[in-house]
Amino acid sequence: MKKALIVAIGMLFTMFLQVQNMNAQEAANPSHNLELSFAMSSNSQIGSVGYWQEWGLGKNQAFKLGYGVRFSGYFGKDVDFISAPPEFYNDVTKQDSVLVGSAQMNNIALYIGASYLIRDKVELGFSIDALGYTFGGDKDATFTGDGVSTPTTVNPNSVAVLLIAANDIGMLRSDFFVGYKFNETWKARAGFGPLFTEYRTPTELQTGNKRYRNASAMISLGVTYTL
Repeated sequence: MKKALIVAIGMLFTMFLQVQNMNAQEAANPSHNLELSFAMSSNSQIGSVGYWQEWGLGKNQAFKLGYGVRFSGYFGKDVDFISAPPEFYNDVTKQDSVLVGSAQMNNIALYIGASYLIRDKVELGFSIDALGYTFGGDKDATFTGDGVSTPTTVNPNSVAVLLIAANDIGMLRSDFFVGYKFNETWKARAGFGPLFTEYRTPTELQTGNKRYRNASAMISLGVTYTL
């Protein structure tokens, strides 16, 4: 999945360069869309609503490139969060954990994405949160380090930044999807992708760290309305 995300970012960067080379007439008329989606894993769910605008590339406008803003609400039960900074996350021997019985947080994010439309009906694409703000209330949790468990409280890490793999910070959602265009107004899609969520402890229960991350593999369904 990490390699897939890196490839997706590379594709997106290449498409942005293509947009820069398009003439003004081609880039002047983006489509405007409202999106609603729901995703779930074995012990968590997330619902999102967003506004998205995109441009068609090429002679047939089959390549689509866009960006938008979306609001997401996340809920989880008995979710295990592990040490998030790269020096801990990449070394299992350095990982401590925080178990949150009733996880919940909300996120407002700028997201980017691209897709390809096949025969004007079937769409293959992806979207990734790039920058966001996360908020939510304090939650009771259990910290476990060196085999010892300690009661604590946690709250969401407010900053979310896409930095690739273990360097990511905060709550970030990505989605690789297959969609179907019913007409010029409505599209539906199904997808799969990782969701990162993050909590912070009020003090360094683990020396040098307050951040704890959960990575969930989410199955998603969504619908898009073109204005």
